[in-house]
Amino acid sequence: MFESLRTWATPYGGDAFLYITLLAVASFIALVVLKQRLSTFTLNRLIRMGALVALPLSFVAMEMGDNNWGIAVVAIVWCVLVAIICKNETSQRAIQQGASKK
Repeated sequence: MFESLRTWATPYGGDAFLYITLLAVASFIALVVLKQRLSTFTLNRLIRMGALVALPLSFVAMEMGDNNWGIAVVAIVWCVLVAIICKNETSQRAIQQGASKK
């Protein structure tokens, strides 16, 4: 099973693509589960950290050649999803705080 998956992933970056995809999915699921427990400061920091991880990773992947474009796409999509989830949660908290002050 893993050999067919590795063969499928070869045009997109090979094993590195599979590992980065696995880490992206795992961190995305952890963020969705834990977002209510994290502070607003931590959520804002995760937005910045996502950009700091994804942008250099995508740049390096694109510089490595045509076979690594999948790594760049996964990194950028992961960064955008993390930013959207964190921003939605911080906006929801701001709305709740504004409603509780009235």
